Amino acid sequence: MKKNALGLLVAFAVMAPVAAQAAVQLPAGTQELGIQGNAKLGSGWDLNLNGSYGTFVKDNWEVGGTATVAAKDANDAFSGKIGVFTEYNFVNSTNWVPYVGAATELAGLSYDNQDGTSGDLGEKGDSWALNIKLAAGVKYFINPNVALTAEANYNIATDDIDFSGDKAKDSLTNIVFGTRFYF
Repeated sequence: MKKNALGLLVAFAVMAPVAAQAAVQLPAGTQELGIQGNAKLGSGWDLNLNGSYGTFVKDNWEVGGTATVAAKDANDAFSGKIGVFTEYNFVNSTNWVPYVGAATELAGLSYDNQDGTSGDLGEKGDSWALNIKLAAGVKYFINPNVALTAEANYNIATDDIDFSGDKAKDSLTNIVFGTRFYF
């Protein structure tokens, strides 16, 4: 009897916070601050960080600004993007909120490759381009004001601004993880 009562008490203690959060709401006027990225550490490191700030203009629909910096050891590559985005959140009765989004960004790339291998643009280079990003992801709300995110996005640009391996390309598919704060 005591084991059953203790088990029931533990189950309620675990489920109560989940039940209290189950009704995620993203009404018009809510603001969101986000940071996400990915990294490859060690020899040949690679880093990609993105920050965003947005406001929900209608329930579940957000618009805002975004900035991204990326650096890569292999070619001393450094790139940056700044732009605007929109995102629609499919709020449901759980803490999991799928979303889709799009962004338009001004992007730049600067690199200095020591040996100028034939697989890339040469020894040194700079590029500026317009970048379009399409994204799909999911947010998991750990409380009403904080969500953990996972996102896959596809970028296509008017010039070669992203490095993949040792070659500059005009498109890139990226998987990023992060967090979002709501107020």
